[in-house]
Amino acid sequence: MTDPSPIETLVLTLHDIGAVQFGRFRLHSGKESRIYIDLRLLVSFPAALRQATAAYAGVLATLDYDLLAATPLAGLPIGTALCLHLDKPLIYPRKTAKSYGTGKNIEGRWSIGQTVVVIDDLITSGDSVLETVASVKAAGLHVRDAVVLIDREQGGREMLLAQGYRVHPVMSLRQMLEILVSHGRLTGSQRDEVLMSLGLI
Repeated sequence: MTDPSPIETLVLTLHDIGAVQFGRFRLHSGKESRIYIDLRLLVSFPAALRQATAAYAGVLATLDYDLLAATPLAGLPIGTALCLHLDKPLIYPRKTAKSYGTGKNIEGRWSIGQTVVVIDDLITSGDSVLETVASVKAAGLHVRDAVVLIDREQGGREMLLAQGYRVHPVMSLRQMLEILVSHGRLTGSQRDEVLMSLGLI
């Protein structure tokens, strides 16, 4: 049997640390899902965060950019890890502008006209990526691309593409589920239940 690929190893690690869970969950949208993905857990597992950072770095190596721009708050730990791993500058928009000091909307140092790539943990509707895109464009920066770990395949990637922004996921939800099935972590019928709960089959 061949050794698992880095992506397979990452998926199995995400499952091991509880970042991917199966059951019945109420989503932020109010809908019910049979899967819950919590990538914020990565910060508590340095080895898992290193695996995820390497996976992002592989995608970022194909893109041309000056700065990383992390979404608040989910993208910030990943953006920080990538900043250190790639030796690339990082900026991030604040949730709300400061009412004191410089009153900045974006933290970090940049120059007007630089190109950023947006970093987020996953994409569902695409709203958090779009908000970050709007913030960095308002600051005079250019943005064409975003990188996420998982595309939940709920229309966010297509919505952003229609507005001229490309989202590059490390993996899709379907790919992740297939890896879990192939390693005996999930049955085929459980995979189908997840996909049906999300309207993907």
